[in-house]
Amino acid sequence: MTKKNLTLTFLLAITSMIAMSQVVPTTYRGAFEPAPTPMWTDNWTNWDPQNASYGAPTVTVTGVITSNTTWTKNNVYLLQGTVFVDSLVTLTIEAGTVVRGDANTVISALVIQRGAKIIANGTPCNPIVFTSSKAIGARTKGDWGGIIIEGRALNNLGTEVPIEGIGATNPRARHGGSSPNDNSGSLTYARIEYAGFVIATNNEMNGLTLGSVGSGTTIHHIQTSFGLDDAFEWFGGSVNCTHLVAYRCLDDDFDTDNGYSGTVQFALGVKDPAVADDPTVSTSEGWESDNNGTAPFTLTPKTSAKFYNVTQIGAFRCSSNSGGITQPTANGFRRGARLRRNTELKIYNSILMNNWRGLIMDADVLANGQAAFQNNVIAMDYTTVWSGTYAGAAVAAENAATATYLNNPANGNSIISTPCDVLVNAWSFTNPDYRPNGAGSGAALAGADLTPGIQIETALFTANQTAELLVDIFENAVGNSNGTITVTIPVPSGFTLAVPSIATLSSTPTSGTNGTSAFFATPYNNGDWNFSLSGGFVTATSKAGVSIPQSGVSTLGFTIKRNSGTPAGTNSNLVITVSGGSDSTPANNSANNSLSTL
Repeated sequence: MTKKNLTLTFLLAITSMIAMSQVVPTTYRGAFEPAPTPMWTDNWTNWDPQNASYGAPTVTVTGVITSNTTWTKNNVYLLQGTVFVDSLVTLTIEAGTVVRGDANTVISALVIQRGAKIIANGTPCNPIVFTSSKAIGARTKGDWGGIIIEGRALNNLGTEVPIEGIGATNPRARHGGSSPNDNSGSLTYARIEYAGFVIATNNEMNGLTLGSVGSGTTIHHIQTSFGLDDAFEWFGGSVNCTHLVAYRCLDDDFDTDNGYSGTVQFALGVKDPAVADDPTVSTSEGWESDNNGTAPFTLTPKTSAKFYNVTQIGAFRCSSNSGGITQPTANGFRRGARLRRNTELKIYNSILMNNWRGLIMDADVLANGQAAFQNNVIAMDYTTVWSGTYAGAAVAAENAATATYLNNPANGNSIISTPCDVLVNAWSFTNPDYRPNGAGSGAALAGADLTPGIQIETALFTANQTAELLVDIFENAVGNSNGTITVTIPVPSGFTLAVPSIATLSSTPTSGTNGTSAFFATPYNNGDWNFSLSGGFVTATSKAGVSIPQSGVSTLGFTIKRNSGTPAGTNSNLVITVSGGSDSTPANNSANNSLSTL
């Protein structure tokens, strides 16, 4: 059988996902599950909106909407100027409705004020479209301003914060408050095309701007395409988002600022090699994350959002999966992820590919120690090879400590030097397939068959301290694990590993008893397993008839104790080996988790 090594990071990523109800555990990295599962972008997205026919406007909207209003799909709506939805007012937009921003009026946009709601729920077959008023072939970035939602959740600048993109003196352009669960409505299955507007440096409208939007708001399946600034930008707030597409926008794909603390899972960012920001003003990144934009950078709450399962494709293009990489013609591209100004952003289980540099973490971010970049794939990193207008040496000179963090085995990141065949077909702009390519380098993106995950009560042990330890056995691949599964754990030197309800482990296999962890409040399935101790190894063997279904999990409960006399300040490795299962793709996997002692 083959053997795969999984680092602590993968385990922590899985454990984190289990602990957060809004995050879906996955067995793959990146935004999409391998074939034959369809891409979640199917049907409702549009990779070529330049040639889409949207119909002439039939209703013109201006000024402030002051009473509950419904826009219906039998009309096409034209936004002339900035349209505000007043506080306490709900704007409902039917599935299939088209809203066009007037390109001949300065800053045509839709702004949902604090206390107002937007209920705009498209469907996969009838998405809601916000787009340019221009004709086919004439549309361009910045034809209109985009969508802004303002809420009453927390940020780190206060409760009366002017939103970017609208005049600072406008009383309708305010976000902030003290209600993390604030509800600004629902925006689902919607496209935002050719949006964005630059008033001045660092004062722009984006495709979708979210200011202090609370977790009571629903946002999922949103595509922002061909925008003049960022695709998505969060200024504080706690809203959770899923299934986002940032497609060929000018600046950043995902920009997080001012204490944004929500969770984003399943997202795609794709750069256009000919379109980037002016590098003397701003550089174009996959992620750009700041705690706040100006010193001091220690304001609270910190920017601490978590991103899971993102595929970010930079500006280098491959001619095909066989190779032939073309450098971008625009000069403003830089990094897959730029974490700076004391941010605590966390990125897990994602793919960052075809960038000048995959990751940069500024010194204060590394010193803070609360940001995370774990279990990710970086495919290609051209830090030193370009001799064009922007010398690669300038990127290479950035904080060298990032490389130390990135390559630390404990963080579980993978570096792939051949990016062209990572995905099935990332190189067609109009008919792409962003799923992992199992026949190429994308095979590294899928999870192993039987994978152990560790949940431990504490990683720091004082003398004679006992902690709870759960070992989750995941069935990640195709098919159920129906045969005998064997889990083997070498007992770390200086520690005692025990099984609840079994007074003394011996070489004779003894049945465990099902129970619930007191610390994690998580049930464990010890009754399905026999346990033994021999030669310093604890072994758990599944009983006859026990099966772990595809995408299922069986949890084993243990306690672990640092014995008296174990020297303080030492580390021991807890190594778990899983074998058997007798399904179609069995694998023998190992995992490491360091146990620190005080």
